[in-house]
Amino acid sequence: MKRIVSIPSAARCLSLVLTLTLAVGGVTAFVPTQQQQQHQQRYYTTGRPNVNIHHLKSNTILHLSSSPNPNNENDDNENLRIPTNVPINTTLIRQLVFNQGLIGYSIWNKGLGYEVLTRDANFNPFTTPFVPLAILGVLPLLALSYSIETSESPLVSTLNLSTDMQMLRIFGPKARPLVALGISAALAGLTGLVEEVTFRGEILPTLAQWSTVPGNLPFTVDPSQGIYYGVALSTIIFAALHVNPLGLFKGKEAAIDALVLFGLQLSTGGTFAALYLASGNLAVPIVSHGLYDFYTFYKTHLVVTGQMEYVETNIFGTGDGNGNGNGNGEDVGEKGVGRAGVDNGDDGALSQIESKWIDMRGSTFVREARQTFYLMDTNRDGVVSREELRIALYSYGINLSKGESEVILDVADVDGSGGIDFDEFLSFMGPEGSTSKAIKGSLLGVL
Repeated sequence: MKRIVSIPSAARCLSLVLTLTLAVGGVTAFVPTQQQQQHQQRYYTTGRPNVNIHHLKSNTILHLSSSPNPNNENDDNENLRIPTNVPINTTLIRQLVFNQGLIGYSIWNKGLGYEVLTRDANFNPFTTPFVPLAILGVLPLLALSYSIETSESPLVSTLNLSTDMQMLRIFGPKARPLVALGISAALAGLTGLVEEVTFRGEILPTLAQWSTVPGNLPFTVDPSQGIYYGVALSTIIFAALHVNPLGLFKGKEAAIDALVLFGLQLSTGGTFAALYLASGNLAVPIVSHGLYDFYTFYKTHLVVTGQMEYVETNIFGTGDGNGNGNGNGEDVGEKGVGRAGVDNGDDGALSQIESKWIDMRGSTFVREARQTFYLMDTNRDGVVSREELRIALYSYGINLSKGESEVILDVADVDGSGGIDFDEFLSFMGPEGSTSKAIKGSLLGVL
């Protein structure tokens, strides 16, 4: 193993920590406060409060209509559509770049960061296999990330929400695969470079040396073991600076969210530090970190926007884009899109259940129920499973155990298929006339 020799001064280390405290919190993950979570209905991308909002949680996007106009069906149709004129949030991108530029100042001005980078990072593929090592190193983190994304545990619901909201704020609600690819790669590459040079290249060896100085720790550390204390301490600092510390003092749920994020950042920071120690090449964690962030940014954008497009397709079909036609510029009759704003088949016919609830609650109610249903249906098979239902209910502040969600499924799944189709969902939540109230009321009547 190559010896890690970059030893900045303790003053430089303290300066880095202070700078990171101000800047790094908004780089890797945006953690919403409880108040922000309660107002996720207000879509923030453009800063305009009246734009239709989608509430994201655990990769499930639930539409919460703030003040629908029951007397204007055309306005309601437009409110359910994904806005197409939302630009890329260049202000937020500039802020993220500025934060990383501030952290990596000593790289750009050819100071200590530049010295560490040029000395300890070997990007020559002919002399070191840094790319294969980086790919192998990031695989466990990708597996962990996937398990979090697909988990129905309430412990990770806010973590998923924060990632979804950050990408929605950056790229908007419409899929932009090429633009998002370029921006994700640039942000991920910059973050990987700056944070690895800072934490693994500068702070880690500083703390390794500091830990061996008699009196700094309550016990004596052998110089040969100092590097491991440097890894532990620098990883703890890395994790702590990616968490909003105020969350620890804002109630039990906020504290749990902060601790879960802290644990995830310990895993990522520890992995990158282990890659550096094992390879002796700072290029390995730099590339690995960049790949991990790129996966998070780009995949989240594709998943979130893909889900929103899936919902819009199932509300308006593949028609002419205004919710009033059949794709040929013709108006659909009362049983088609023109009446309910939904398309329940190739012929545009509505089921008897939908017609019943249109007569009882109106087409706006059925339209919003359809939107909510298909936002819950994250695997896009036309049926809401027990897991999807449980995850979606987190967005309404209803945290069910696995057993409780099984009870709800048994009640709603009338035909015993093992999942809830739209007619069953509509019958389940329809009597209350409100998505949130109906779900809560039904739960109170069952549990």
